[in-house]
Amino acid sequence: MFGKKELHLVMIGLFYSSVIALISYGFIRAESLGSQFLWERLPHQFRFGTVYSIVVLSILCSLVIFLKTKWGELPKTSHELLHELNEKRTISYKNTWRNIALALPVLVSGAGVGPEAPLLGVVIAYSIWQADKLRYMAANWEELKGCGLIKWIKYIFHPNHYLLSYPASQKETGKFFRNLLIANGVLVFWMLMRVTEQPSFVTKLGESNWSIVDLPLFLPLCLYGLVIGKGYTHIMMFLRARLERLKLSLSCKIGLGAIAIFLVTLLAPSLLFSGQHSLHSIVELGMKTPIQTLFVLSFAKLIFLDLCLWSGWTGGDIFPVTFASFLQGFAVAQLFPQTDRLFVVLVVSLSIAITLLEKEWLAGIFISLFFPIQLFPVSLLVVGLTILGRKILLDKSHKSSKSLS
Repeated sequence: MFGKKELHLVMIGLFYSSVIALISYGFIRAESLGSQFLWERLPHQFRFGTVYSIVVLSILCSLVIFLKTKWGELPKTSHELLHELNEKRTISYKNTWRNIALALPVLVSGAGVGPEAPLLGVVIAYSIWQADKLRYMAANWEELKGCGLIKWIKYIFHPNHYLLSYPASQKETGKFFRNLLIANGVLVFWMLMRVTEQPSFVTKLGESNWSIVDLPLFLPLCLYGLVIGKGYTHIMMFLRARLERLKLSLSCKIGLGAIAIFLVTLLAPSLLFSGQHSLHSIVELGMKTPIQTLFVLSFAKLIFLDLCLWSGWTGGDIFPVTFASFLQGFAVAQLFPQTDRLFVVLVVSLSIAITLLEKEWLAGIFISLFFPIQLFPVSLLVVGLTILGRKILLDKSHKSSKSLS
């Protein structure tokens, strides 16, 4: 049973998680409205052309250079924040609003990166801040409970004081409490998206009638995705190493990234942004586009992503990799018209995504959301096979290293 202390902490925690959801929603809306305003409303209203794209990208490029020069290598990704959390058991909160401020011009520019990395970074940072706040209140409850309203407002809202990180506390927050706050934040975010009629992040790709007769293609399709993913990764690592030898300045790299974005606006505007807002039309694109074109678009999307990341237009890679993987899947599906289309798309795209993202369960869960529930066992097979294969390779490498020593 909850006592008075636990009830107060739950209410404060629900308030904090709701605010985090509101900030996340505001970030997504600002990115969406900014992109629409710059690249749809203004150009169509005034019939702007190539010169307009050059002017807008020049302004955004100058802004990104200025902010990165002033603040350093931001926005931080969720990977960097988690590494900092593992090292220090907490993170610095002061850069969180800077992450948002720098991520917005990058995302509205049309760079081929996703909003999920800065968004997750914001959620992680403020969630840890929330946890440190609640730990302080729990540890100092006897002192706090007799305070007046003004003092309570100070304790609740002060951004830099009244924080207690995990190693200094006596007791970790309970699992039920953590899950309640997470569920509340997700619920508030979902409600805000629905109330304002925002499109869902996930679009179902259709219905599947796959059966056991499709399974003979399972292993070849998995191997194809693995080879494509590994091959592309090794090629890009080689090219990145060559580019790094040039020792270009930050301004020069960001400028090259802006040129790459401009060229994509001219040659393949469908590859702009993360691909998140184009996933609703990917089935039509995959069905009506020739195989060769799908292959080219898929690799072009991945190259565009890596160019943006290398040049300092930092963002997420989950949506771009998903978009490129789906294009590969639909291209391969055209080669096997007698096999269930979504079965082929799932196996190929998931195998590629796992290889590129290097996170089996993350890729498996995220990619599976786009497919009907009937294909979920196939997703588990792909993930399980990948984990088993990686484990076998690691065991072999350990044995070979021992034999050499």
